[in-house]
Amino acid sequence: MAFLGLFLGFLVLMTLDPKKRVQATLLWLGMLISLVGLLSLNLFLVEINFISEAPWFIGGLIIGLGIGGGRKLFQVQTADALEFRRASLGIFCILVLIVVAAFFEYHIQYPELFTVTQDGIQTATASSEGIGIETAGIFKNMLVSGLFIFVLAQFVTYDAEHDFFILGPRASGKSLFLIGAYLEALEQTSNSSSNTPLNPSNDLVDMIQELDRPESEWIIEATGRGEVNVLSFQYVHGRVFPTNIGLQSIDYAGEYLNRLPDAITGTLPDDSVDATLERLVDGVEEADTLVLLLDLERFMNDEPLEITEYFDILRQANNTGVILVATKADVMAEEFREERGLEAHRYQEEFREYINQRLRGSQQVESLIQETAGTEIYPVYYQTKVNENGDRVPIRDDTNSVMTVGFDELLDLFGRRS
Repeated sequence: MAFLGLFLGFLVLMTLDPKKRVQATLLWLGMLISLVGLLSLNLFLVEINFISEAPWFIGGLIIGLGIGGGRKLFQVQTADALEFRRASLGIFCILVLIVVAAFFEYHIQYPELFTVTQDGIQTATASSEGIGIETAGIFKNMLVSGLFIFVLAQFVTYDAEHDFFILGPRASGKSLFLIGAYLEALEQTSNSSSNTPLNPSNDLVDMIQELDRPESEWIIEATGRGEVNVLSFQYVHGRVFPTNIGLQSIDYAGEYLNRLPDAITGTLPDDSVDATLERLVDGVEEADTLVLLLDLERFMNDEPLEITEYFDILRQANNTGVILVATKADVMAEEFREERGLEAHRYQEEFREYINQRLRGSQQVESLIQETAGTEIYPVYYQTKVNENGDRVPIRDDTNSVMTVGFDELLDLFGRRS
């Protein structure tokens, strides 16, 4: 009963965890079905004296609540999310122990060492039988047990082990891209019950503060030469089985991009590799997925896209996923409306198809798409207007906030890639 109390203590905390509430509900259902099955076989519950076993059950329950982090329920809310990771880990360990023990109990044959009778525990008579293996159904049971443990591991997973790294030429919108992704994640979080802090980096907070000023201009300038900003935040992907996704990037001046391929291969002289370039090399090498930016403003103005280095980087980054993102897609939204009669922010899928069709007209972009096994291009942008000076400036809503388009699909893609 102490073991059952320990399990229920963990399960109670898992039920109170916003990210694991659905999984806990499924485990409650599974446990109740198991208990009913055991009861129908006159096992477990019918053999228990609840009065005498109550102290053991209560003790196990208290230990489970304590080990699982139940003290968080009585603490003042902090910047950390309300998560009971140790409770989920405890559930995982208990169920894995039961599955493994049941597997070996069924397939390992061994002589009885003792017997339990009304007179107590008696040592069994000596037997000449040795230890053997029951091979009937062993591979099927091994497969089922392994699959159960794998699925159970997904139940208790909080963080996706997947790193995204963003690359782009000079003035391609790297800073605004990270800000837009953060603003979309912030809106999604405010509309959910996960209550998970996004934990933005200081550099990202400073940029958002600049963008939040009441002026109608962009405010955010391209990153200057020699400047480095560490931009990162986390968000929750998924409603039924939510998982923490971490986005990190080094916002750097674009002039580093043309030296990056040689830095990755180690062909640059040591005195020409500074700390920023080293961090970029580490980011590319450690990333599971590279996010490559395509500047649509350059494309519309018939200017060079400056993406030649992408090909060399991809050849060096083996077994790395790739996502192509078209930034500043607002410059093509008007063209889309004139040709198709549709608003880009309302027909995002059609607009994405249109962007892909237009960009594939560039031989360089088409070659890049082929180099990435036909990767689709995802457009993102801020809704803009042309002011009296002929410059594009962001449109702000009634709360003076900028309005982004396409970042919701992109964050969902990041979550599915994790």
